[in-house]
Amino acid sequence: MSKSFLRRLRKKHDVIDRQIAKKHKSPDPDSAKIRELKKLKLSIENQIARIEAASATPAVSGS
Repeated sequence: MSKSFLRRLRKKHDVIDRQIAKKHKSPDPDSAKIRELKKLKLSIENQIARIEAASATPAVSGS
């Protein structure tokens, strides 16, 4: 995966994190929306972790 794709994922993760914090601070937090955002955030975290793990794994040589 490209580094720019990973940067975009991290940026999206940060945006969602801020949205969650903003929803928590509202006078009447929408728990269903917060739960949905948290699931999306976790999905992105998992995707980032898989990409980082794949890029950290050394390539297997054919010899």
